[in-house]
Amino acid sequence: MRVKHRYQLRTKEKRALVQQLEATPTLLHRDLTSSSVGKTPVELVVLENRTELYLIDERLWLVRTKETTYPSLHALLDGVVTLPKIVVDMGAVPHIANGADVMGPGIVAADDSITEGDIVVVVDQKSQTPLAVGRAIFGADKMSTKSKGRAVTVIMYVGDWLWDLMKSLST
Repeated sequence: MRVKHRYQLRTKEKRALVQQLEATPTLLHRDLTSSSVGKTPVELVVLENRTELYLIDERLWLVRTKETTYPSLHALLDGVVTLPKIVVDMGAVPHIANGADVMGPGIVAADDSITEGDIVVVVDQKSQTPLAVGRAIFGADKMSTKSKGRAVTVIMYVGDWLWDLMKSLST
């Protein structure tokens, strides 16, 4: 995917972004709040497919597509944003790291607050390291009893094209 535009957001643009994100506080970056909006440099990268990438300190923080807005794995790994969590067993890790959706039998635990359609982070059981960002197909109550089939559609995962793009943008 090629970069179409790349530029620093002005204070007015950052303020508008913060106002949009205040409806979903889990997506707000710890360094980007209504009171600090003028101080934090935010860069916007627009890709050919119109996906928007928001960077803080050259780290991918937020991805906005036509359908949804979600935090990046970089932001989750850095601990600057939070999402409802789904914990998977270690047998599921290699599959998810290759882009597979999360299957019900691989889920060990899920935050009780998860509802159908929520954006969630998928972490491994051993170290709680973020592996993927996805959309819940079911609420937490159904996930814990799902004995087969998909439970989370993976949107972004470690090693995907966005992961690789961020390596090239930071050089």
